[in-house]
Amino acid sequence: MSMLIDNPLCRPFVLEGSREHGILLIHGFTATPGTMRPLGEALAAKTGCTVAAPLLPGHGRTPEIMAKTRWHDWLRGAQHAFDKLSRSCGDVSVVGLSMGGTLSLLLAETRPVRRVAAVAAALSVYNEKIIFADALWPFIRFFVDPEKSDEVIPDFLYEYNDTYDKTPVHCLSDLRHLMLLARRGLPRVHCPLMNVIAGRDRTIHPRSTEWILSETSSRKKVFLELPESPHVCTLGPEREILFEETAKFLTE
Repeated sequence: MSMLIDNPLCRPFVLEGSREHGILLIHGFTATPGTMRPLGEALAAKTGCTVAAPLLPGHGRTPEIMAKTRWHDWLRGAQHAFDKLSRSCGDVSVVGLSMGGTLSLLLAETRPVRRVAAVAAALSVYNEKIIFADALWPFIRFFVDPEKSDEVIPDFLYEYNDTYDKTPVHCLSDLRHLMLLARRGLPRVHCPLMNVIAGRDRTIHPRSTEWILSETSSRKKVFLELPESPHVCTLGPEREILFEETAKFLTE
């Protein structure tokens, strides 16, 4: 059975650097650390920090394997990765993409996160099927991915972007629960915060950014808009801007 992590670019990674500051990268829903690999390599080079990108439970293998996991498995996976990096680094910052951004905000509520960068973080999505997932999943096991399209994005690193071609319906229900959990906890986020929005994002609703910027308690908030970028902006045409601004934010 073919698995996403058969692609070496999609496997978890650690880039060794300074032990004073570690940077944890968290990938998104149905995706792999491959979506974070170019960002990780850039941050390691620009900051000299240790950079780690784990593989969340149920991801990087098959949709059938993912169907056996729940929202608390993904959250515990992120917590375990943070705690592991914390044992070897003095401080740890977190950068998350999409659902990884959701998990990053949840970590910032409950862990001593030095800085958090929420990139196209999922607190609200355009896909209306997520609303009905609770009712549908006992009867329908999988949705064919509605986000797949034939659009060719110029200068996009497609080789890093392997994802499942179908989504377990109950996992969509769990994603919705995770988003609601993160939304309720936004006032408990006090660390410096960077929020990134992709101008051509057809997955995450802009109200996610509105909530993050207005409801978190962080005294320092940085907003970055990438107007020509798709949802997976870490691989998109404005990725070098993202890499530079994220490195600057994390090392101020």
